[in-house]
Amino acid sequence: MKKTTGWVLGLMLGLSAAHAQTTIRVQNPSFEWDVAMAGTAPGGWIDLGSDNETPPDIQPGWFGVKMEAQEGKNFIGMVVRDNNTWEGIGQKLNGWLKEDSTYTFSVWLARSNVYRSVSRMTGAEINYNAPTILKIWGVNTRTNEEELLAESAAISHSMWTRYTFTLQPVKSDYDEIDLMAYYAPGSEGKNGNLLIDNCSAIEAEKK
Repeated sequence: MKKTTGWVLGLMLGLSAAHAQTTIRVQNPSFEWDVAMAGTAPGGWIDLGSDNETPPDIQPGWFGVKMEAQEGKNFIGMVVRDNNTWEGIGQKLNGWLKEDSTYTFSVWLARSNVYRSVSRMTGAEINYNAPTILKIWGVNTRTNEEELLAESAAISHSMWTRYTFTLQPVKSDYDEIDLMAYYAPGSEGKNGNLLIDNCSAIEAEKK
């Protein structure tokens, strides 16, 4: 009798854990930090930019960015450059995005009208204000396999706007999510910026 009870209890706990896994929460989803800092990935996130370039910026207050956060006091600012480099951040998830499953994930996006920094090509200070897009990648840290799961429309607005994405892995399971700034169509090779705040949890679609 005791063995049966233990088996049933273990099964219930297993089902409970499986149910809980339908929600994967992101660490530090609004990119909070003690103070806003340039060239710094916030806690819970890693820098994924070029080795020869600076990391993204914890905003506001740097490079002329004065926007208020959509949630909390901070947000992340990422740029794309005229030397074919761009910025990104990522984090290891506390669960897996499973192949052939469907998930929803939302973030708030904007562009700052002012993001002044030095051009990598000319050495002159210019405004990095071209439109950009957000690319969302899944990464399997065991196999190094990666897949582009979603991308936004061109972000050229200076008002925080929520974007909801459907993530449907088809190549593998992924335990890392990466958020990358990239050139908007028609703005390839131009200096631009992308602001991100208030990531949602990743929710599995019920089958």
